[in-house]
Amino acid sequence: MNHITENALVAGILLSIVIIPVVIITRKSKQKRIAALNQKLQTAANDYQLSLTRTELLGNKIIGWAQAGKTLLFGSMEGIVLNDLNNAARCYVLKSMNGNSVRSIILQVADPVNRLVCSIPFYEQFMDNEMALKQLELQAKDWEQLLNNQFQK
Repeated sequence: MNHITENALVAGILLSIVIIPVVIITRKSKQKRIAALNQKLQTAANDYQLSLTRTELLGNKIIGWAQAGKTLLFGSMEGIVLNDLNNAARCYVLKSMNGNSVRSIILQVADPVNRLVCSIPFYEQFMDNEMALKQLELQAKDWEQLLNNQFQK
């Protein structure tokens, strides 16, 4: 019985030596990635003298809204895109399906004659984490409501 306890103790120590550092490294890298995305968004906003009123992380992407300039910023580590929404009239979420699975969730902004002003991909199949699909869909609907409220003013 004593031999089993010793083996369990050794196995537990070995697992904790391996697992704890991996968890710590993973958390720190995620925090660095989030900080880098936020910094990239803030830098882009500062370059155009915009004051962001709302920002949100969307998996490995980030979105920001500058209410004063009616500008929507969206991007990832590859780059940030500025979308001027002064001529926009409405916003809607487009969810495309591939059989039973969701292919994409896209926030689309249109002008008064229903021409597409910009398209913001919240979820793309095989590119984004499928486990976060419901959260990304809720975030897209939340941004749709926010932007539509701004367009009605």
